[in-house]
Amino acid sequence: MRYLSQIFQPVITIPKGAKIKNTEITCKSQKLLLECGLIRPTTSGFFTILPLARRALDKLELLVNSCLERVQAQRISLPCLTSANLWEKTGRLDSVGSELFAIKDRHDKKYLLAPTHEEAIADLMADVGPLSHKQLPLLLYQISNKYRDELRPKHGLLRAREFNMMDLYGFHSNIQCAHNTYSQVTEVYRRLFDLLGLPVHRLVAPTGEMGGSLSHEWQLPALAGEDSINICPSCSHVQRSGECEKCASETDVVQTVEVGHTFILGTKYSEPLQAKCIHSDSNSSPLIMSCYGIGITRLLAATLEALSSESQIRWPKSIAPFAAIVIGPKEGSKEWSKHGLNHIEGVARKFDGILGDDVLLDDRHTLTIGKRLLMADRMGYPHIIVCGRNSIETPPRYELYTNGRREPILGDINELMDVINGNSDTQRDRSRS
Repeated sequence: MRYLSQIFQPVITIPKGAKIKNTEITCKSQKLLLECGLIRPTTSGFFTILPLARRALDKLELLVNSCLERVQAQRISLPCLTSANLWEKTGRLDSVGSELFAIKDRHDKKYLLAPTHEEAIADLMADVGPLSHKQLPLLLYQISNKYRDELRPKHGLLRAREFNMMDLYGFHSNIQCAHNTYSQVTEVYRRLFDLLGLPVHRLVAPTGEMGGSLSHEWQLPALAGEDSINICPSCSHVQRSGECEKCASETDVVQTVEVGHTFILGTKYSEPLQAKCIHSDSNSSPLIMSCYGIGITRLLAATLEALSSESQIRWPKSIAPFAAIVIGPKEGSKEWSKHGLNHIEGVARKFDGILGDDVLLDDRHTLTIGKRLLMADRMGYPHIIVCGRNSIETPPRYELYTNGRREPILGDINELMDVINGNSDTQRDRSRS
C-alpha cells in the first residue's frame, strides 16, 4: 500500500476561469498528462515520465510481454547506438537520414541513435549464423527507447523525439513460414487491444521505407489523430477511403492514431547483411524477415485520447497506475474521531490484499472528502473507496465509485470486495442512506 502524500506528482493547478494561452498543448492526452503530474516536458519532443505514468507504462509492458509469450517470442536488448555502416549497406542511411540522430565517437566512427533495429538484428543473425531451418521460425523482441528527429514534434507523447517502443523481429526459412507467423502475431495484437478495450482497426498499408511485400497499420479512432480511416455506418466495414466496398454506402471519415505497424520484410535486410538460413538440402539462402512494432508511450497517450474526457482521465483497468484509491474522512470530523488513520489503513490493506498490492491511500486528511473525490475521479482510478458518514455504522459501510459512475455502491467491505471481483449480483447503484 502506498500513500498519496508520498507520490511525486507535480500537479499543475489552473485557476477557475483562467484562459490557457499555451498553444504548445495541442491535444487532450497531452493536457491531462501534464496537468495531472504524469509527465513533464524538458525540451521540444522530450519528456520526463513521472512515477504514476511510469507505473502505467510498466503495466502496459507486462501486458505486452504476456501476450508475446503466446507466440513464444523471446526478449532481448539491443544497443540504442547502431553503426551507420549497417544502414549504408541496406540503403536506408540516405533515404531516412533527415530523421536520424547521428553521433561520432572519439575514433571518428559514425553511429545512429536507432529509431528501429532491422539492421542491428539482421547483423546479429549474420554474426551467430547461418541458422538451421530447424531453428525457425524465431521471434526476438525488445522494449526500449527509440529516437527520431521529428521535424515538428507535437501532441505530447503521440509524436515525440524519444519514445518507448516494442519491436519484434521474425526470422523464417521461407515465405509461407513468414505468413503463418504473421497471422499468429496478428492474433496477439488483436488480443492485446481487446484486453485494453480499444477498437483498433487493421488496414493494409504501403511498405514505404521499411520495404517488404506486406504491411498493415493498426489504427485507433481518436480526434487528435493525424491519420484517418473510413468506416461504413451500415455494415461497419473499415477501409482507407471512399464509398464502402462491401455495401456501396457512404462512409464516415474518422481521425485515427497509428498504434502499431507490422511488416513482412522479405530479404531487404538479411541479404545485404549476410544473415542466412541453411535448408534441409544443405543449401543456404537469406533469411526471410518480418517485423512488428507497437509504440508503448504512444499507445498510452492514444488510449487516453480514445477513452478520456477533456477533464477526466479514463484508463483501461489493466494499466491504471493503481487499481483503487481509498479516501478517509476529513481530520477533525465526527467520522474521523471514530474512524481515524489506523482504521482507514486497515480498510486499505484489506482491499490491497485482493488487488495485489495495487491500492493507494489518500492520506491528505486535511482536505474534504469531496475535494479528494474530485481529484481521484480526474485521475481515473478504476475503483474509489470512500470512508464517509456510513463508515461509523455497525457494521461500517463504505462508498464504492467504480467505472466512472457518479452514484456510489454502498456496502460493507466484503460486499464491495465482491463487486470489485465481479462476484456480486447487486452491482447496481445504491443511493447514500
